[in-house]
Amino acid sequence: MNKPNKTFFLAKFSYYVTSFRLFCWRLFAGYKNKMIYGTTFRGYASQDKLFIQGRISRYRHIKNNPEASPLEHLLDTIKRIFNTRIPDIPCEISILNHTFLTTSNSAGYFTLEINWPSPFYPSCSCWLNVAVEVKPTNDFSIEQSILTGEILFISNKQKFIVISDIDDTLLLTGVKSMFYWKVLYNTFLKNLEQRRGIPGAPAFFQRLTQLKDQAEWQSFVFYISSTPRTLYDFVLTWLDRCHFPKGPILLKDFGLSTLDKGASQRFKSKLAWIKHVMSFFPAIPFVLVGDSGEKDFFLYQKLAKEYPSMVKAILIRDIPFLRSKNKLVRAMDDFKNDVPLCLFKDYREARIWVQKNIPELMDINEV
Repeated sequence: MNKPNKTFFLAKFSYYVTSFRLFCWRLFAGYKNKMIYGTTFRGYASQDKLFIQGRISRYRHIKNNPEASPLEHLLDTIKRIFNTRIPDIPCEISILNHTFLTTSNSAGYFTLEINWPSPFYPSCSCWLNVAVEVKPTNDFSIEQSILTGEILFISNKQKFIVISDIDDTLLLTGVKSMFYWKVLYNTFLKNLEQRRGIPGAPAFFQRLTQLKDQAEWQSFVFYISSTPRTLYDFVLTWLDRCHFPKGPILLKDFGLSTLDKGASQRFKSKLAWIKHVMSFFPAIPFVLVGDSGEKDFFLYQKLAKEYPSMVKAILIRDIPFLRSKNKLVRAMDDFKNDVPLCLFKDYREARIWVQKNIPELMDINEV
């Protein structure tokens, strides 16, 4: 008989912590505030299957003011990260005249991943509307029981899909700062108006998605990050404010609840997310964009070796003054003959490289 390992005890500990927090909320605040709310995350679908997730949490008033003071933003961020998630809440998801029943798991997430439910497909890639009806038990009430969501349907005719990292690829976060102090400062004290993006990034991705006249030549962007998924609404608002192309946002599960084996469909790493997306679109090439600050290149290198026919190109933004840059350059030199590879300093240089090496992805006449 196998002895329980460390992960088993951590998972049990996570379960009891979640249960205790829920008990305390019901005991001390339940009779005054039993309000919960639901959130949907942008999903995606191929001609074979579709996927969408959401979360049921305790209701907390988050202002999400773009010009919030450091204290106001700090309080909002703490509310997001440490919000109590509510399990065992039935949810009815309606799409394409079909309704499916699911339930929030021990971490508060509800998931629908099924085969394509209709004999018909949209004529081209498009966004599909989803309705989610949350049906709380008598213990809870909900202010808005009908949630709206979206699923990105990508046709098999699509020529490319772009997956881009967010941290220090699109948004300045300081992930390589000592003890992550810049990450903490930016996350907890800087509001939406103060968060700065990488110059030229929105225009570069807009060109990738809008230049071609034919619908099948247009690209779609999936955004991926190690940012906790509890900050989803903040990341979504920031991308929209900066005019990045609309796309699914794939964030990392965070906290002890990720160890709970009862919480299915957990995504604890960027690699797990990317593999999940690629499994939906095995016939469509991917362009992977990241930065030299984290381990994006080595992650993409692993994917290119595992899925050689699916990785069309890899673009890595060069973060200046990086101590481990020599190791990265050596690794890229050894790998550049396998997949088209670009180490760029700014997005103008990236655009020129794409026009030269993948002209079908970006109009060569664009200046």
